[in-house]
Amino acid sequence: MARAYHNLTSHYNVYWNGKQNLMAGADYLRNKAKDNYAKILRVYNYGDKKLARQMSSRMELTIKKAAMTIQSHSMVFGRKEQVHWVMESYLMMGQAFFFKHDYTGARRVFDFVQKKYNYNPIHYYGMLWLSKTYIEMKQPGKAEAMLNLLSSQQTGKNFPKEVKNALPLIYADLYLARNNPSAAYPFLEKSIDVIKNKDLLSRVYFIMGQINRQEGNLQQASLYFSQVLKRNPPFQMDFEARLYLAKCYDAANGNSKYIVKTLGKMARKNLYEVYRDQIYYALAEVAEKNKNDTLMVHYLRLSVSNSKENNFQKSTASLKLAKDYFQHGNYIPAQAYYDTAVQFLPKDYPHYAQIKNKSLVLSQLVQNLQVIHTEDSLQRLARMDTTQLFALIDKKIADYKTALAEKKSAAETALENQASGTFSGVGSSIPSRSATGTGGWYFYNKAAMAQGFNEFQSRWGRRKLEDLWFLSDKHTTMANAGIAEENTPGTENGNRKTQNRKRIPTGPETRGYYLKGLPRTEKDFRLSDSLIMVNYNKLGFLYLEELNDTTDALKTYLDFQKKYPESQYSLQNWYHLYKIYSGIGKTSEAMHYKGLILENYPGSLYAKVLNDPDYYKKLEINHNEAEKLYSRTYEAFVHGQYYRVITYADRALEKYPNDSVAGPQFMYLRTLSLGKVEVPDTLYYALQQLITKYPHHPLTERAKAIVRMLQIDYGIGISEKERQALLNKQKKKKEVGPYVYNSHVPQYILLITNRRMVNSRALRTRLSDFNQKYFRQNPLQINSLSLNNNYALLVVEQFINQSDAMIYYKRLAKDPYVFSGIQKKNYHLFVISMENYPLFYKEKDMKIYQQFFDEYYKK
Repeated sequence: MARAYHNLTSHYNVYWNGKQNLMAGADYLRNKAKDNYAKILRVYNYGDKKLARQMSSRMELTIKKAAMTIQSHSMVFGRKEQVHWVMESYLMMGQAFFFKHDYTGARRVFDFVQKKYNYNPIHYYGMLWLSKTYIEMKQPGKAEAMLNLLSSQQTGKNFPKEVKNALPLIYADLYLARNNPSAAYPFLEKSIDVIKNKDLLSRVYFIMGQINRQEGNLQQASLYFSQVLKRNPPFQMDFEARLYLAKCYDAANGNSKYIVKTLGKMARKNLYEVYRDQIYYALAEVAEKNKNDTLMVHYLRLSVSNSKENNFQKSTASLKLAKDYFQHGNYIPAQAYYDTAVQFLPKDYPHYAQIKNKSLVLSQLVQNLQVIHTEDSLQRLARMDTTQLFALIDKKIADYKTALAEKKSAAETALENQASGTFSGVGSSIPSRSATGTGGWYFYNKAAMAQGFNEFQSRWGRRKLEDLWFLSDKHTTMANAGIAEENTPGTENGNRKTQNRKRIPTGPETRGYYLKGLPRTEKDFRLSDSLIMVNYNKLGFLYLEELNDTTDALKTYLDFQKKYPESQYSLQNWYHLYKIYSGIGKTSEAMHYKGLILENYPGSLYAKVLNDPDYYKKLEINHNEAEKLYSRTYEAFVHGQYYRVITYADRALEKYPNDSVAGPQFMYLRTLSLGKVEVPDTLYYALQQLITKYPHHPLTERAKAIVRMLQIDYGIGISEKERQALLNKQKKKKEVGPYVYNSHVPQYILLITNRRMVNSRALRTRLSDFNQKYFRQNPLQINSLSLNNNYALLVVEQFINQSDAMIYYKRLAKDPYVFSGIQKKNYHLFVISMENYPLFYKEKDMKIYQQFFDEYYKK
């Protein structure tokens, strides 16, 4: 009996140790989990996966102890568990899974508890925790259904009071997780009277304050935040409640002096040092409500510069500051703060893509401004007379030397103080490092380092850590140094004896440093002018089209016209000026630029648009008609109806002469059809017409390749000597087995399939769809053949050369539609030259050709 009692006590201790371990883990989560106070809090915060991993071993131990208790003490009579510890152990096991974020494991255990022990009140706890698990698994529908079922049973005789009191809180947490704070609010109100935990009640008050503030009930929100402060909450919540009280300030009904004074005191206290970014942001919001934009910007800048670890706060303040600068047309600082915001904003932040795009546009705009400013400055300096220029440079050198001497003196003083042991005293140059690592010395002060880093990037951009990091063109600098040595007095024939050679200074203390980069020749000035013009043109476009800033766009285009009245961009600039002046109702100025376009560029696209406002609409209608005709033309080509192709193409080229999209396609099909029905000379001259008319169209490269083939095969358009030279240069043959490698001759695609396993007719249909979808411009034909009794053959022809065929091959090989339902072992896909194809068809040896293909095509 004593032994049995001892075993029972021992196993109860195992259970109780597991329970204590679980409670310690839950406390650890509550204390370590970080809340994002910028958003409405959840009722419960179970931390993130990283935090769960930190306490995973503790929860595994709890699960192990629960399992030991279950295995040792389970006693089932009449299909009912008789040992209460066993049921409690199952619940404890599920909670351990829950706290370690293994929600699948938790769901299984809680589901087991609520079904297996439905005769015992513990099954209500199973249902409660199962609903909490569904919330964390982002299955709100199941969570709500479980909570509703649980609520319907709360009038039962054995319904636990603890579960009843927890129901409103879990309902509230469900709706907060679904981002529906209005639905959560009545449940939070219900929970106030039943919450026993002091910190949990403070949290509920805080959440209710947040919801009221979001809904504009600032007075009610202030009452709840005041309630939080009265309850002596944890430090973090105390601080956030004070901030929210400031945010609830209403300029129409209150005086901000007390709030500003309170926040100012908080900002000065070391206790709130890590929260200064949030304090300054709250002060910025107060200033904004008081319509003091200057003060708002001041506090926002302080918020950004004081953000050390809170990236969300840094990005929020940066974004607000960027928007303010942008709205006032201050694009350079706006770009800097948009760039900062984008670096720290999470990818799921609302309108993240638009924010990032605006940052990129502004970065380009700032770059354009910098190029214009730099080139203008260099030209202005280069045009100064030598006396003025050298006087300016000498002043720069003197300023540099003075600053250098001051820095040296300060460093020496700091070293002396450190050596004498006075560095930690008041007013010392290098204070001791504080416990938080934020002492007065620059490299101990994270805020100063962060601000310095931002200032460095705004001035220099991102630079690699290396010698002479501040020079963008080190080769030029070193070349100038070499020139300086060669021209130094005392050298003989530009060379100095090695033992007498001295290093010539080329740094900021020399004139050469500042003269570097100045334009000197006419060619230099022309290059500088071209850079200015390109960037003026881009700048105007960004203002007008990307930022919709007609004021700055107008100024840019007018400055551009004034500085460069006859540039290659004059036509575009005149059109943009016409649009801007028309938009702001200045008709006479708009007509002036319209007249310039019609007089100087009467045949331009801009002139056509000015003469006919519906020009683009008509162009689109014509293009759609041309597309329909092209489809018929392509079908005719695929079916070998070459005379019909020529007829359709001639009709299209006459009817749609200005269609730069469909025109080359019609011309190319017409040319290839002429090659099928006429002599090679006709094909050659038709190709030359295509090349001349559309020199930059993608089809032109294909036309040029055919021209080279005609020159090599027939000698058309070139002498025999030139033909032989082309043959020797381009026809590189490598003999491998029975096959000859030649990448420049026409190529075919071979698709060989197992007759018994693959439906060749269906495959040909899908292959035709593939051609129509991706290679519609290429006049490709598909032929079906029988390779032997076991294999069928589909031949796609023809491609101009190997690279042309391999583009098709790589796209086809990865296409899931064409090969849907076909196993890889049941087909072979090759590229083969026109020369090797007859040999392959005769030999029918796929193994040998596979080796050749792998060697010369795939590599």
